[in-house]
Amino acid sequence: MGRLRNRVFLQSARNKQPIRFRPRAASAEEKKQVVSREKNTGAHPVTVLKSSQPLLAEEFIEKLKEDLLAASPKLLFESKNLDDVSLPEILEDARTLPMFHEKKLIVAKGYDGLGKDDLDLLNEYSISPPSFSVLVLLSQESRKGKSKPAKSIRLVDLDSGSNADREIKRLAEKLGMVLAPGAVGFIKTMLGEDMNLIRNELEKISLYEGGKKTIGEEDLRGFMEKQSTENVFSLSTALSNRDIKGSLRILRELERNREDPLSILYMIAWRFRQIFKVSQFLREGESDEGIAKAIKTSRGAVFYLKKSVRNFRENDLGRILGLIEETDFGIKNSSGNNYILLEKLLLGICSRET
Repeated sequence: MGRLRNRVFLQSARNKQPIRFRPRAASAEEKKQVVSREKNTGAHPVTVLKSSQPLLAEEFIEKLKEDLLAASPKLLFESKNLDDVSLPEILEDARTLPMFHEKKLIVAKGYDGLGKDDLDLLNEYSISPPSFSVLVLLSQESRKGKSKPAKSIRLVDLDSGSNADREIKRLAEKLGMVLAPGAVGFIKTMLGEDMNLIRNELEKISLYEGGKKTIGEEDLRGFMEKQSTENVFSLSTALSNRDIKGSLRILRELERNREDPLSILYMIAWRFRQIFKVSQFLREGESDEGIAKAIKTSRGAVFYLKKSVRNFRENDLGRILGLIEETDFGIKNSSGNNYILLEKLLLGICSRET
């Protein structure tokens, strides 16, 4: 039994804390959401997992690992990307009995890019899957107009019923904090709704506040003021102004402070997704109030985002979002200096390619 607990912990160690679903005081709506998640997390031969929030998908997978390990301590876990490995290869792997293991869990990114032939293969596989394999395919988008998964494939939509305010409060509670009224809105204004980025910042706040239980907006403002003036917020602002010298200077400071490269990238990605969305709404003639409501921010923030839009052409923004995606892949798959990848990204953002 001791060995089993150790294995569960080791499998969960990629996150800073093992995922636990302990009962706690919550509203009826929150309880319903947690119950729904736990029902969905059970092992199924083939699952399509839809979530626009990578953190929620990671938590789902970690909980699934724990459940499988509890039943089969000798679990083989494999992570794949359909950009690099074809679906037929993944299905062949799933059909192959794992050596020295009782069960196999395969998680594959890229479900949204599958064509009709691949979907037909997946549906055929799901009708008679091997008992020793569990396959999870990750989706980030709606597949409207495309064929639906077969009835033998379970579809789990983590975005359905998800609420950003509730998720932010839940992340804070896992770190032993309670967010006072106004704090959640301030976090969303400063960081957007990327739960990975929010989790990283909440972890820093929990260390800075030294065990303080209730965190208010003033606490958050104080934390940000005490941070280095050269931070990820000022970096994203410099980039949105195409200030390459300022951007590189701030990046050097962040590197000296050992800021997490992924945290830096998430903030850059969030800022440019906002700029891109605003550019689209402006082309459609949307009002500032309508834009603020659509992207869940203040009218004051829209004012500054509109100024940033003027610094980029439409094809610039599409190119930049592509560079960000490439950098994300590079950081997650590189063992080298990730700040070099960030520096290349900064140069690419600020260049004026035709």
